Amino acid sequence: MGTVMHPLQCVAASIAFMLWLAVDANSAQAAEPLEYSVKAAYLAKFPFYVDWPPLAFSSPTSPIVLCVVGEDPFGPLLEEATHDQQSQWRPLVVRRIKTLSRDSGCHVAYVGADSVRFDLLKGSPVLVVTDTQGGNGVINFVLRDNRVRFTVDDDTAAQHGLGISSKLLNVALAVKPRGPR
Repeated sequence: MGTVMHPLQCVAASIAFMLWLAVDANSAQAAEPLEYSVKAAYLAKFPFYVDWPPLAFSSPTSPIVLCVVGEDPFGPLLEEATHDQQSQWRPLVVRRIKTLSRDSGCHVAYVGADSVRFDLLKGSPVLVVTDTQGGNGVINFVLRDNRVRFTVDDDTAAQHGLGISSKLLNVALAVKPRGPR
């Protein structure tokens, strides 16, 4: 098991780590593996900045399930990034699934460039992360100046019953704010 840190230390270390990960790729050959290493690290850290409703988990000790939907560009990178990680006292578990549905058991769903339908999840407490600029997820990865960045749609997060920490919103490239309720 990993070392337990004070929550503020975790936040500071995670933000510093995420900013450090947004590095330039030195060569065209290194760009894609580096891109997915950075995305894997982000996916492992996003749960630290998300509040799920209590009913999203079957028990107080249930893991946070991070699903890769469709084609898997990560290989072992995601397991390496999530190894011994806990968020909100819950272990992070990686699953790979072909299709996404309301009963997939995912708390975080990474949807790559595939045209996977995830509109069925509207209203369910799933943090949808896409790999398409202008995607319809809560978080959308963007490549900007050879760096992996992300945008956040906080309004979509609210529709999914999720709370996104201001710390994550502050490091996003762009944020679509919550609409009036």
